[in-house]
Amino acid sequence: MRKILFILAMVVSLSASVASAQERCDRHHGGRRGYEHRDRHHRSPYLVSENKVYFDGREIKGASASNFTILRDGYAKDTWNVYYCGAKMNGASSNSFKVLGYGYAKDTWNVYYEGSKIEGASSDSFDVLSDWYAKDTWNVYFDGKKINGASPDSFKVLRDGYAKDAWNVYFDAIKIEGASPDSFKVLRDGYAKDTWNTYYFGRKID
Repeated sequence: MRKILFILAMVVSLSASVASAQERCDRHHGGRRGYEHRDRHHRSPYLVSENKVYFDGREIKGASASNFTILRDGYAKDTWNVYYCGAKMNGASSNSFKVLGYGYAKDTWNVYYEGSKIEGASSDSFDVLSDWYAKDTWNVYFDGKKINGASPDSFKVLRDGYAKDAWNVYFDAIKIEGASPDSFKVLRDGYAKDTWNTYYFGRKID
C-alpha cells in the first residue's frame, strides 16, 4: 500500500512540475488574451549563461549559447534550430524564422502557432490580424485553427472577440447564428447588437 501511495505521489508531483513549467511559459507570453500586453518588467524563462542555455530552470541540450537569441511569445533560436518554450521545433528554419504576434510565427515554408505547424497555411500570404485571428489567401484562423467557411477577403476583426465577414458574425471563431453582419455593432463588456437582437459574449439575449 505504501509503495502504491509513493508511486501516486511521484506521478502527481511530476504532473505538477510539468504544468508549472507550461504555466510559466504561458505567462512569458501572457497566455490567451494577455501576452500582447505583457508587463514590461516580466522576466523571460530563458537564460544564457556559461555556454549553456536554460528554460524554466532546465538546460536545453544542444542549444548554442554563443548565438542564442531570445525572441518573444515563448520563441527563441540559435544558428541551427528554433525553440518554443524550450523545446526544439522540428523542421523550422532558423534563418527565416519570424515571430508575428499572438503566438503565431513563420519561416519561408511554414506557419506556426504556439510552436506547432499550422497544416496548409500559406507562409507567403499569412497575416496576423488581432485578438488571435489571422488569415492567408485561402483561410481565416483563430487560435491557430482554421475557421470553416470564413471568407478571408471580407473578414474583419471587430473587438472583444467579435469578428465578421460578408455573410456571418463570429465570437471567438464560433458563428453567431442569425446575426446580421451589415448591422452588427460591438458595444462594450461583451455586449453587441444588430438590427434585431442583442448579444452577450456571442450569445443572443432572449
